[in-house]
Amino acid sequence: MKKQQKQVLNSKKMKNFFYHSVIIKNINSNSRQLPSLDRLKKEYIEYLLRITDNNKTETADILDISIPGLYKRMQRYGLSH
Repeated sequence: MKKQQKQVLNSKKMKNFFYHSVIIKNINSNSRQLPSLDRLKKEYIEYLLRITDNNKTETADILDISIPGLYKRMQRYGLSH
């Protein structure tokens, strides 16, 4: 897949995830408080790891960060390696 096509696909996945995370969860909850940006980032990384079958290389590629950068973020958000 071409990089440009992959970026468009990743943008669509990101939009779908954030739509689900922010809109749907808040509609279904009694809370009117939106989740923090850190919580959304953590949930997005968890989501990407899940849909890539825990493939760190693919997850880092989707996020457009290095693998060490992914591990740093996973550590920051308390996600297991």
